[in-house]
Order: sequence, then C-alpha cells, then structure tokens
Amino acid sequence: MNLKKSLLIGIALSIISLVSWEMYWRSKPELYKATLEDDRYLWAEQRAKVETATDKDVILIGSSRTGFDFNTHVWEAVQGIKPINLSTDGKPPGPFLDDIVHNTAFNGTIVIGVTPLFWFDKADNIWWKGAQKWVDHYHDETYAQKLGYFLSKPLQRNLVMLTSSELKFYNDLDLKSLINTISIPGRIEEERMLYNFSYHDEDRNLMMFPIMVNDPSFAKKIQYVWEGFLPHIPDYTAIKNDIPEIFDYYLKVITVFKARGGKIIFVRHKAEEPWNKVTKRFLPRDKVWDKFIETVNCPAYHFEDYEFMSKYTLPDWSHMYVDDAKTYTKDLVTKMIEDGYLTQYSKNNK
Repeated sequence: MNLKKSLLIGIALSIISLVSWEMYWRSKPELYKATLEDDRYLWAEQRAKVETATDKDVILIGSSRTGFDFNTHVWEAVQGIKPINLSTDGKPPGPFLDDIVHNTAFNGTIVIGVTPLFWFDKADNIWWKGAQKWVDHYHDETYAQKLGYFLSKPLQRNLVMLTSSELKFYNDLDLKSLINTISIPGRIEEERMLYNFSYHDEDRNLMMFPIMVNDPSFAKKIQYVWEGFLPHIPDYTAIKNDIPEIFDYYLKVITVFKARGGKIIFVRHKAEEPWNKVTKRFLPRDKVWDKFIETVNCPAYHFEDYEFMSKYTLPDWSHMYVDDAKTYTKDLVTKMIEDGYLTQYSKNNK
C-alpha cells in the first residue's frame, strides 16, 4: 500500500510540476507561443510539395529577411496561389536553389530573397554547410524520423515548454538553454546573446512578437547582437577575387533552370543603415549586385529603387514587423504581376 501511495503521490507531484511549469511560460506571451519548431522536419514538409509543383507554382527561398518580409497568406490573396515557403532563418539559400534545379523537374517561378552576406559567398563556408544538412535530411529522412515528427506535432502545437530552435536562441526552453541563463563568471554577457524574437505558423511565415515594437529596450537587445559582429565584416577587397567564381557558379545553375522553362526573380529586401552601410562596404552595389543581375539576366527588385519597399522602419534593423510585412507582400506581388513576372490566378484557372 505504501508503495502504491508513494507512486500516486509521485505522479500527482509530477503533473502539478509540469502544469505549473507550462503555466509559468504561458504567462509570458510576449516571448513564447506554442507552435511547431521551424526545423528541418517542418522545412522538409514544404520541400516535399516541390515534387508535385507545376509551372504555375512559386517557390520562395532566402534567409530570415525573406521569412519575415513575405507572408504567404497575403501572397495567395493577391496572386491566387500560395507559394511554397522554403526560406530559412540563419541559412543561405544557395543549397536550396541547387537542390531544386538538380533534384527536381520544377519549372515554375523561384523568388529569391537576397541577403548579400549569405548569397555572395562560396559554397565551402560554414553557413552553406548548415543549409546543406537540411537538404540532405530531406533526401535521407527515415520512416522512423517521419513517425517521430508526426507524433511530436500535437505536443509542439500545445506546449509552450517545448519551445526550442536549431539556432539555439538564448531564451529557448530546452535544458541547455536554461542552464546558459545562469550567471557564471567568464560567460558571455546576457545582452550579447541572441533572443528569439519571433514565432511562425505552419506555412513557416516568421512573425515578430509585438514586444519588438512595443518595447524599444528589447529591440535594442537584438540590435546589440548585430553591433557585436558587423564591425568585423571586411571590405570588398577581401572577397573581390572570389566574385567571378561565385557569379559563374550561380550562372550555371540558373542557366539549367531557365533551359527547362523556369523563371527566377531576385529581391533585395531593406536593411537599416547600420546593416546597409556594412553591406555597401563589403559588397558595393555597382560592383556586385548590379553586375550579378546583369550577368544572370533575371528580373530584380532592390529596396533602394522603390519607395514602397524602403518606407518601413525595421525594429531590429534587418527584418519587418508582421503588419508591415503583410502590406509589403501585397505591394511587391502586385508590382510583379503588373510587370508581367507573375501571373494572377483565380480559383478557376489555377
């Protein structure tokens, strides 16, 4: 009887502890929201849609600016078709373009959001390799992994305590992240650690938490992280000898895609001056962007050329707030349709 009683007490205490822990984090909606983790598994679900996509479909690739600045629901409302969102936070889109071109028969439209530091770089860098791991996961994913992910979905959708990320944000709730919040002499200062400042839906649209616009002091924590590494980015002279090789690589991939009827549209999203001045120093527009677009001969939209692309204030200097992103998406998709680069569909002619 004593053992049975002890077991029941243990179970009761465990349930109470877990409920209390969950309620504690739910009391902080400005930073936490129960949602599927935006990891290689969720990305693979979207990637699988490319296998049956037609020439009418649109694929979005790019880094975090593309994830934040485009909203697929608004895109669908304007064009009449929802794009397949393969943008990735903290990863360059090069491996995803290569995968689509060489491992699928897709011949629709790819819209590429260009973050210069990620796009104009060689394929042997650490960021490229990190993106390639997602591509490899899609092609090598086992049935056991798929089953495990399927079973984890209900828990992720309903429990804030499972909040985590492959990018390892300072305020993730996994054990390692929580331990990292403990103050220990010699550890990196808290304000230099990157906080997660967004949530996403199951179409992988990234959306800033309202705290980024409602509390400037929190936005400054993110800006402070950017300030920590931006000054260390070198001048153009450090990469200019690599530019011909980078151009040649992309030209070959894009030529293959065009040859089977595919179209590519490039978008250079806005960055605030602290970011943009570094980009201008490292990858000056006249020497890199303009020459690249001329080389690959694809339509392109640069935020410096259009008032509707540059009018927003970016809370962290690099990404749009969700309300602005919706308007931005509407305006840019409308412009692409007007320019003849996208076709507008109704429900009856998709």
